[in-house]
Amino acid sequence: MFAWVRWPFASWTEFGEYLVFLSVCVAGVANGSWLWPGVGAMLLLLLGWDRYSELFAKAGKIDAEYRELARLAHRNGHVGIGIALYLRARMLAIVLGAKLGHDVLFLIGAFIFGHLSRWLWLG
Repeated sequence: MFAWVRWPFASWTEFGEYLVFLSVCVAGVANGSWLWPGVGAMLLLLLGWDRYSELFAKAGKIDAEYRELARLAHRNGHVGIGIALYLRARMLAIVLGAKLGHDVLFLIGAFIFGHLSRWLWLG
């Protein structure tokens, strides 16, 4: 009957991401807390987990290899090299930080857009 109606989103995940963006904009209009972009970024991380899980797994594997090399170096008496290798095992934190940082910056823009909309709308 309604063959001309088309769903505007490619998947339910994309629809959820749109709702997160919209809710952060509405929180800006409603003068919500500045924690909304951070919470929204964590929701975007969970919604996009299947899309980024392979990248997170690769980063975790690199970290595991560095930790194993550090254990071997420490066991063989090379403490300085072992500590240096332990300090290199931070890829997963960098990848997660980059993903969350990008999403937080994007959602802060949406939140500020909501604040500006409220300011222009209410005068």
